Amino acid sequence: MKNPFVLLLAFIMTAATPALLRADEPPPGQIGVAPSMFELSIGQKPVNESIKLFNLKKTPATVKVEVYNWTLDEKNEVKLLPPDKQSLDRWMLINPLSFTVEPGQSQVVRFSIRPTVKPEPGEHKAIIYFVEQPSVTNADSTKALEILFKLGVGVYGQAEPVKRSSSLNSLSFDKTSSSLLADVTNNGNVHTRLKGNYSLWKKDAFPGVGAAAKFSDQQKQEKAPAGMIISGQINQTPVLPGSHRTLATQIPLPKTPGNYILAINANIDGKAVEKTFILSR
Repeated sequence: MKNPFVLLLAFIMTAATPALLRADEPPPGQIGVAPSMFELSIGQKPVNESIKLFNLKKTPATVKVEVYNWTLDEKNEVKLLPPDKQSLDRWMLINPLSFTVEPGQSQVVRFSIRPTVKPEPGEHKAIIYFVEQPSVTNADSTKALEILFKLGVGVYGQAEPVKRSSSLNSLSFDKTSSSLLADVTNNGNVHTRLKGNYSLWKKDAFPGVGAAAKFSDQQKQEKAPAGMIISGQINQTPVLPGSHRTLATQIPLPKTPGNYILAINANIDGKAVEKTFILSR
């Protein structure tokens, strides 16, 4: 039979390992999902939501749905945890749990959060995995390599009272790794993110950090202004409650010698973050 190779498309992350590959930015010809992440207010009443999975492949995709409790380890990688009385996965009902999506078609998966006990204040997490199953066609082929996907959608259930208390301890640029480093502490009871964008400019053409903000969102800009070399999204990996993390965003610097300015336009828990770095090659 075919040798399956699982392509893990991580959720969260919306996170910018340029985003733990964003779930809403699938590789060409693969799978799309919307929305890519949920932040929901929960209590003792049911909460109902839905996810749409798109098959962008040229072959049918048979999918199994799984849900787990999770956390992030010291490397900011997903670590699955056993369920407990306060974990969101125990309170979730999902339908359907398996299905086949034809090429170019989509499938809606509905889920309901129904706490069996009163949720404690703060955040309760689950990850919904969509796992493609090996096909049964051409089962006699022993050499074919079948690329399968495993795509996760993060679900954050937040119970009142919610406490947001994060600190951006430092924001620096490491020349050795060519990376923006954000040192973040989260003393709240729900996750936080450093949300925003960076833009790299020729020093003489830099319009100022405020003006740079409107050009730094790649999804919105139609044409890069003169002097702007590149822009992109800052690493938005979540920092979970009680965590201290350093988040790295690699910045591709030009090979041409010269003086440049890196502008950061971001926010964390509603607090604006604007900073510039003068870089030389």
